[in-house]
Amino acid sequence: MAHLLEVEDLNVDIATDHARLSPIIGVDLTLDRGDTLAIVGESGSGKSLTALSILGLLPRRATLRARRIDFAGRSLIGLSARQWQSIRGDRITMIFQDPMTALDPCYTVGDQMVEVLRQHRRMSARDARARVLALMETARVPSPAERYSQYPHELSGGLRQRVMIAMSLLSEPDLLIADEPTTALDVTIQAQILRLLADIQKKSGVSLILITHDIGVVASIADTIAVMYRGQIVEHGATNDILSMPLHPYTEGLLRSIPVPGRSERGKPLGYIPGIVPPPVGMPRACVFAPRCPYVTEACLASAIPLRDAGGGRKVRCILPLDGSGRRADAWEQFQSVQVP
Repeated sequence: MAHLLEVEDLNVDIATDHARLSPIIGVDLTLDRGDTLAIVGESGSGKSLTALSILGLLPRRATLRARRIDFAGRSLIGLSARQWQSIRGDRITMIFQDPMTALDPCYTVGDQMVEVLRQHRRMSARDARARVLALMETARVPSPAERYSQYPHELSGGLRQRVMIAMSLLSEPDLLIADEPTTALDVTIQAQILRLLADIQKKSGVSLILITHDIGVVASIADTIAVMYRGQIVEHGATNDILSMPLHPYTEGLLRSIPVPGRSERGKPLGYIPGIVPPPVGMPRACVFAPRCPYVTEACLASAIPLRDAGGGRKVRCILPLDGSGRRADAWEQFQSVQVP
């Protein structure tokens, strides 16, 4: 069976006044109907830009190159604005990080949702209102009729995000992209929003791409995980496989950074990855994670590292032995004790 979404060798270059940036390098992704893919990585790793590339919403100075971006058997490369109108906001929808900037402050949430719906469906105003109220209820917006007539600033952050989720479902899309949907929400509301997305995905069968910097939130919602670092996929595979046995040191570092009650030993610092994501200037000539890796060797610095097949449907961009023989148990603790500029 063909994939719903297939991205092959996606590259994005951005021309600036001072340098040419390469924030996305050789990204490959696949997503099947009804599945959830989590794209995980720190800020600046290229997660959101990858999603915007799929949607044809790149910045003005950006240039896209790809061998393939196919959606439901149709190429998305080089589409006209008119062609995009039948796909973006209809068959593919997106929930953005900040619902306050995504919603128009001059209109009630109900009026905005009706307008979006009638752009893609021939429907009377009465029927559109009924569908909007039904989807607000699906998104667990309390008192939908009351919220329908309110403006975005009158809603809490959690309610605004629920409205955005309801709006993303108006056209019954095949693919929903959620870009950091729990940013700026408190922990309790974050959990509610993630459960809501999981329930909607399960009941409707919509395919979901969840973009997040927090690898700890994907266990209960994602079928597969793609870990991104400095514009590259560094590990890809089934969620259970990656969370139970990460193959890339970056993935390992992300998992070590998750605070788990009762796991930390007295006197030992919380796990973290020293250093920062490097700027996307130029093409990598070595492993991009080498400066932050506790297992780095001379071979890691010799040339760029390709994404290789690790078996069992997994891929990893690392030259370490897959059996773990090249990893010392205390490597991270020793590495953290060294001051990294």
